[in-house]
Amino acid sequence: MLLEASSREVYGEPLYLPVNEDHPKNPKSVYGVTKLSAERACLSYSDESNLARPVNCVIMRFSNVYGSERDLPERVVPKFMNKALRGEDLALYGGEQILDFTFIDDTVSGIMKAYSASLKSDAGIFGEAFHFVTGRGVSVSELARMIIDIVGSGSKIIHEPSNSFEVRKFIGDPSKAEKILGYKPTVNLEHGLRALMDRMVPTIVAR
Repeated sequence: MLLEASSREVYGEPLYLPVNEDHPKNPKSVYGVTKLSAERACLSYSDESNLARPVNCVIMRFSNVYGSERDLPERVVPKFMNKALRGEDLALYGGEQILDFTFIDDTVSGIMKAYSASLKSDAGIFGEAFHFVTGRGVSVSELARMIIDIVGSGSKIIHEPSNSFEVRKFIGDPSKAEKILGYKPTVNLEHGLRALMDRMVPTIVAR
């Protein structure tokens, strides 16, 4: 059995919102291309017609997961949080992008539900894709303002030209995962950002 960790990046710029699992795949970034290739490889190994002993596969698509103090520092949420905690200005490249930010604890909960369901031979989830998202969109500008307010920082927002390779809008539809797996995101963005701040403060002080 294989759980494939994929991404909203496989869709590219959405044709409609919220995006469900059947939305056409047209990635804009190299990262999205690699994720889509991994999905196809996973499904190929899950195809009984190709293998004598197929590998059962479930695809899990994530969207802007945040909440760990060990996250890559260049990703938008930890980058903004780090700068706000230090009182440095936040550079927004565009800022009008609307994205579906998902707290890491909710993502892990979804993964565990997919794993638990995969242990049941009659679950009917093999070869299926699921969104572990919130179904709510927030602009990057609003995200920056929220982080500054939560931290109580004197940081300013600096607007820069947007990057052409970035998806401008993504809101995922979690209803399939909710119905089949019992997935339910419980942490809203404000609470998730406060939790991240608490997790990051000791790492900032220790430097």
